[in-house]
Amino acid sequence: MRCKITIRKTSSNPIHYDYQYGIASMLYKRLANANISLANELHSHQGFKFYTFSNLVIEDRIKAKQGLNFTRAHFFISSPDSEFIRSFTEGLLMEPEFYLGKGKKANFIIESAEVLPQKDFSDTCKFTTLSPLYVKTMRKKDGKLAEFDLYPKDAKFYENLHTNLTSRYEQYHGKKVEQDFFEILDVKNFKPKRVSIGNSFRRCSLLTMKLEASPELVKFAYDAGLGEKNAMGFGCLGVVE
Repeated sequence: MRCKITIRKTSSNPIHYDYQYGIASMLYKRLANANISLANELHSHQGFKFYTFSNLVIEDRIKAKQGLNFTRAHFFISSPDSEFIRSFTEGLLMEPEFYLGKGKKANFIIESAEVLPQKDFSDTCKFTTLSPLYVKTMRKKDGKLAEFDLYPKDAKFYENLHTNLTSRYEQYHGKKVEQDFFEILDVKNFKPKRVSIGNSFRRCSLLTMKLEASPELVKFAYDAGLGEKNAMGFGCLGVVE
């Protein structure tokens, strides 16, 4: 299930290009307002978190020397859990004002939260990334295992996407995928992106692709996101009609 959130900026201060961590924090606080037990469960849960959100889609960009400036924008929150989306929507509307940034903070107000119609999926769908895909692996460096961020040029990128998606599906549904096939084809418009999360940087990918998988996996990728760190705003997908 997916919800479209429309926001309006009520101050002249631009926001930093790396705003995902700020939005993730705001969303968690709003969820706590509407459903504290669900928020506490998410906070204490050490496994996967089954939701994602997109980058801001800026509707009227204003020229700024530093950062992003605009008046109106929207973004999407997505999850396979309809109760989760309902609680998020209620929490956002209960307290519609929020801010992003440090120092000279930019103030916002949520104008609307619209739950979108459910989509039906077959075993093939063309997707575009609405927020960057993040995929990593462990490799030896100087005799020790270290994390390496992956790009689509690396075959391990696709293997880990598949493994991560099926693992999250099985944990969420409590059962194995009935028909587990997965292939990403026709990758185009690749753009590397470096995103700051907390005190570290992640190398990620923006792209369009054709995903061939069982319909249940295709739908789960759309609802819960693809790749890692979905709850921090990575791996949100949009359907290319």
